[in-house]
Amino acid sequence: MNPDPPGEDDASISDEESRVAMRAFLQRSEVRLSTIHRVAQALLGGSALILLLPLFLRDAFPKMMTLLISSYDAGQHWLPIVAIGIAASLVILLPVPAVFLLVGDLLGFYFTSNTFGAHHTGVQEPDRVIFNPRFIIPGLGFNNDELSPGTRQLLAEGRDDEWTRGLLVPHSTDDNGWRDRFDTRSYEVWGVLADEGAAGDTERVRQAFRLAGLNRDRTLARDVARTEALIARHVLSIRTVVLRYSKALLLLIITTVVTLAASGLVDQAIREDPSGGKFTAGFPYRYLFLVSVVYALWAPLAARSVTAPLRMIQRHTPGVGQHRDVYLDKHTTQVESATILVTFLVLATADTAMVFASWKAGQGAGLAVGIVLFVLSIGAWVAALADFRATPRDTITALGLLLNGYEAPAPSEAMRAARARRQAPDVPGLE
Repeated sequence: MNPDPPGEDDASISDEESRVAMRAFLQRSEVRLSTIHRVAQALLGGSALILLLPLFLRDAFPKMMTLLISSYDAGQHWLPIVAIGIAASLVILLPVPAVFLLVGDLLGFYFTSNTFGAHHTGVQEPDRVIFNPRFIIPGLGFNNDELSPGTRQLLAEGRDDEWTRGLLVPHSTDDNGWRDRFDTRSYEVWGVLADEGAAGDTERVRQAFRLAGLNRDRTLARDVARTEALIARHVLSIRTVVLRYSKALLLLIITTVVTLAASGLVDQAIREDPSGGKFTAGFPYRYLFLVSVVYALWAPLAARSVTAPLRMIQRHTPGVGQHRDVYLDKHTTQVESATILVTFLVLATADTAMVFASWKAGQGAGLAVGIVLFVLSIGAWVAALADFRATPRDTITALGLLLNGYEAPAPSEAMRAARARRQAPDVPGLE
């Protein structure tokens, strides 16, 4: 765990002093874990995200469907219909996987894959490992090496007390089948067969502790080692959770504002339509143009928002490297890299619909306005990515990793070459 070599003065520290220091460390660790879990609890509520979702989803789908269906029924050209449909769908649906990923991160924070060694599944089968998720913080047991012979006997008697066991196993054998169900579960997972009735309660208590993640080798030193690893896992997990929460929140705010603006334009078109919103003559191209402008504006705003948290962090710690350095860690920038690819698709489709609708709405003058806005939107999107250093290949890879649930890309050619040099340093041509 600690790569530093022992110091010269380590011999002056007695075993009892080390044990006192380990007890103090475990106390500090409990406070640290409690603080991290309070942060996660605040994110688990996610009230800002949950309250905003119904706000823009309520109007987004029906209004955009009105635009698309009326354009299709009136026989308008397919190009703006398809383009604006793709743009609207991506804008509306993008926050949903962002929240979904956040929930997945929180589950990874709160749970661990507690794998159990199971019994033999057949005569020729080896022991297999069983996946059984449990809460990340395991059960707490007293350290066996902290007991004197006298207190060890007293603790054994306390653990064997019927009322103590009653907390995990029903006190009465009239348990409505609880023991049979628990024994079945234990046998299916581990192949452990407890005695029937109260005679098997001691074994049932032991298996209940096992389900809670309580280790049998409970010593002070092992508790310290496990706690070090537990805190490291929590710190790494909460780092990912907070970053993705910040990105999802900013993205959802921008998406909500843009969606409300697009829905408002459709509402205005419905009020002005002589047929009362049926659009028998087709959806007005001037409003289709305005809706396209709104979605084209979303692309640079979303791109800037999703990359903002890391820029903010770097801004608060000036002089420590450059912002582009963060893109060396593909996991840290995975969500924003994938989002940038989506914003590019939205920009391309929205600009296509915008230029076409401007030409239909205003002929030559309208086309000139559409081209100017097209150039401005592209420029705004490029300017929004001024600090973005991921390559196009990285953005495509990030989207694929998110879809497949992976956290890092496959080994690169440079990494394979470095491994080859390490394994065969004397082979010619590998230097």
